[in-house]
Parts: sequence; C-alpha cells; structure tokens
Amino acid sequence: MFEVLKVNVLLFVGIVFFVNGQTDEFPGPYCAAREGGCCKNRTDDCSVPIQGTLCYCDEFCNEFINGDCCPDYKSFCLGIEPPPDEIAIKCVHNGHIFEESEQIRDNCNSCTCKTDGIAECEQDTCLIDNSIVQNVNSISDQLGWRAANYSEFWGRKYAEGLELRLGTKEPTYKVKTMSKISNKPESLPLSFNAMHEQKWGTSLTPIHDQGWCGSSWAISTASVASDRFGIHTKGKEIVNLSPQQLLSCVGKQSGCSGGHLDFAWNYIRRTGLVDEDCFPYTGKMEYCKVSRSDKKLSSVGCRLPTNVPRDHLYRVGPAYSLNNESDIMVEIWESGPVQATMRVYRDFFTYRSGIYRHSAANRAERSGFHSVRLVGWGEERNGYELTKYWIAANSWGSWWGENGFFRILRGANECEIENYVLATWPHVHVTPKKSPQRPF
Repeated sequence: MFEVLKVNVLLFVGIVFFVNGQTDEFPGPYCAAREGGCCKNRTDDCSVPIQGTLCYCDEFCNEFINGDCCPDYKSFCLGIEPPPDEIAIKCVHNGHIFEESEQIRDNCNSCTCKTDGIAECEQDTCLIDNSIVQNVNSISDQLGWRAANYSEFWGRKYAEGLELRLGTKEPTYKVKTMSKISNKPESLPLSFNAMHEQKWGTSLTPIHDQGWCGSSWAISTASVASDRFGIHTKGKEIVNLSPQQLLSCVGKQSGCSGGHLDFAWNYIRRTGLVDEDCFPYTGKMEYCKVSRSDKKLSSVGCRLPTNVPRDHLYRVGPAYSLNNESDIMVEIWESGPVQATMRVYRDFFTYRSGIYRHSAANRAERSGFHSVRLVGWGEERNGYELTKYWIAANSWGSWWGENGFFRILRGANECEIENYVLATWPHVHVTPKKSPQRPF
C-alpha cells in the first residue's frame, strides 16, 4: 500500500522534474544535503522532504517512467548533469526583436529569424521609403518640391508601383506618328487653370483614384474626353465617361497591367463610351457589358440624359497630338485639358508639393510610363529665378500631391511630358459657335 501511495503522491513531482526538466523550480540541495547521501537498490527511507511530500535518492526512484527522484538525483548520485535549458534564439532587426522562424515586415520586405540568430531579409526595392523622402527634402530648395511618406504606398514593392499605379504602355509608332496640330500663337495669360475657369464652370471631371490597377491609360483618356464634352457644349453635356468600359472592353490591351493610348482613342471613336453611373469603375477586370454592336445608351441599359436628346454612346473624332509648349498651351486655353504621357521614376511617388523635377538620387532605377491630364500652366519666381510649370491632374486620389494635382517643370520636356500630348474633338449635339479645324 505504501508503495502505491509513494508512486501516486509523487507522480506530479516526477513529471515536473523529469519530463519537463524544470529542476530550477526546486533548486535544492536535496540528495546532496541528505546525511548518508544516495542509496543502493530500494530504500524507502532514503528520502528528503520537498513541497509537502518526499523525493527519493535511491536507485529505485529512477526505475519507472514517472519517477519520484529528487531534483538533484541524476547530477549528485549518478554524476549526470541535466541538459541546459534550451535558450530561445532571437534576432534583432531595426529595433525589432523576434524569435527563430518568426517573420516580420521591414517596409515591403519580409525578414526571417534564422537559427544562427541572424535576420535574413528580402532585398527588393520598396515603392517608398524614408531615405528617398529625406534625400529629396534635404535638397528641396534646389529641387523646388517637397516629398512625403504616403501610407498607401508603404509596404509595397517598387515593381508593384510600376505595374499597378501607372499603366500606360510606351507610346507606339502610331502614337508617335499621329496627326499633329499646330495652334496659332496667341497672347496667353502667365497662368491658367482650366479647373478654375469660370466660363467652363463645373464641366471638368474630378480627381480619380485608380487604386492598385494600372489603368492610367483608361482614366486619362476617359477624363479628357469627358472634359471636352462639357466644355464644347458649354455645360449642356456634362458627363463623366466610364474608364471601366475601356478597361473591360478594349481588345489587345492588358487591363490592369496597362494599355496603349491609340487603342483607347480608336475605341471611343468607333464604339463610344457610356457614363460612369452606367458602368462604374471597380479597378479590376470586369465583364464587358457593351458590345461593339451597341450604339445606343438605352440598349446597354443606361439612363438617358435629360438636358439633351442623346441616346447614342459618346463618341469622339480621331485623336491628334500637339507639337510643342506653345501649341499645348493654346490647346488647353481654347479647348480644355489634354492628355500627356510622362516617364515616372520612384521619387515621383513621394511628391507632396512644389514644381516637380526628377531628382538624380534614383536616376539609375527602372521607370515606367504614366498618362495624366494637363489642365493649365503657371510660373513661379524665386528671387531672380523664374520657373515655368504645367498643372496636371493625376489619378492617385486627392490624398496625393496637391489635392490630387501636381506641378511639373514646363518647357524643358521634364520626364518626357511634352513628347506625346494628345487631344480630341467630341461628337456633340450642341454645336459651338466657333468650330476649330480638326481632323475627322
């Protein structure tokens, strides 16, 4: 009876001592402090009090699975030192402490704690980081603009930004050889912003946010076409045309991975667009609800405008390009915003305010093409230095830049923004008093 009781009473103690090896909870000494030390065979009185019960220093204490030996039995009686407690391997990276096999994020890169205590991190270039913001702001007086760290871009790879925040393919031969229009030089104001022009009222489209979809080719095209309808009807056909229709319906394009501007303009010329309410933007590929045989808004299921007798889709004439700075200015002054393609480098994503020009800090990095709307121009004097600029509407939301807009150096073809500037003439129901000569 005593034997059974001895085993059962000390079952818990045996588990603690020998299964978990947590001898540091009962440091002792036990067998080492017992008069007579350790005992051979089975000796029930070869015991020491421990935590209200007994532990044993005889050979029998180690005979069964859940033994009842004292914590120092193996080390004192058998000369076997217990294995040292396993020390958790920890890594330190940028002030973060994490354990073996654990992963943390360092901006856009994942870091893993390895068995040697070294943090192994991915080495991809991030879309935005503190160093590029600090570099730009440290020389902002020379550059003319300031940078900011946008949470929307933090944690994203630069490759993602190039693919999903831009989206215009490099201009094709057809764009480069598109019909060019030369405007007669006029006496233009030193500054002009079509968005604030009273004669056009609220005819112009607001800032879009393309999200993580490389759709600038679709948004800029639909926005310029929309602007032209509102302007050339003197506000009688104010419409926000659907970039989603271009994204979903234009063939030979890559959707959210980018598209060509000539394909987009040809589609509007031949098929036409519905409005944003009829085919809302989702920022991803959707089923095309407009077939090439659809010529009327009613056949697509769109609500008809009430202020003009329109049932046909909104179509435009052939797109044309502008030759130079003065041609672009006259075009905006007379007919409204135009579409421009620019080369985007990594520092552009950090733009907060001022007149943008590409900094030399990341000139060796990859770049991508992006299309925006040029809505006006101006100039800024700093002492004896005069800096001319374009005013452009981006498609990254009003949280970016100067409420969604940015200014960029004018007359110097900064980031190639003056190379490929396109516009078009809308097919309207209300004919303007003066109809400029445009190719149809």
